[in-house]
Amino acid sequence: MKPHRTKYWLNHKAEDEATFRQEVRDVCKLYHQAQELHESGVHVISVDEKTGIQALERIHPDHPMSKGKLELHEFEYKRHGTQTLIANFEVATGKSCVQRWATPEQKTILWPISRRPSLLTPRQNGYLLPTN
Repeated sequence: MKPHRTKYWLNHKAEDEATFRQEVRDVCKLYHQAQELHESGVHVISVDEKTGIQALERIHPDHPMSKGKLELHEFEYKRHGTQTLIANFEVATGKSCVQRWATPEQKTILWPISRRPSLLTPRQNGYLLPTN
């Protein structure tokens, strides 16, 4: 037995390896051409989201570190539901836009972009590159 060796079983591999490789090439090409595309008015935006972030509050205040003693945290906390975080990164400029909210059902992955009208106007083109 070799308990240190594992194998993923839930997430399947790409059904068509050639198609997968071409998609990877396309995404890499967009990243490589991001500056050139930006100069012609096309935005390349990398998007990532994190859902279900626990919003916790410590019930008791921390005790600060002092000489010879560690900072102390109480383990008890109060729950305030969950939060969703979405970050958009414009590849060519390095500008980022981060939004969080408590009710993910009301928002979509495009919501932070819609809150930045200077990023994409109706006449501009762009590519959204969601991360896994």
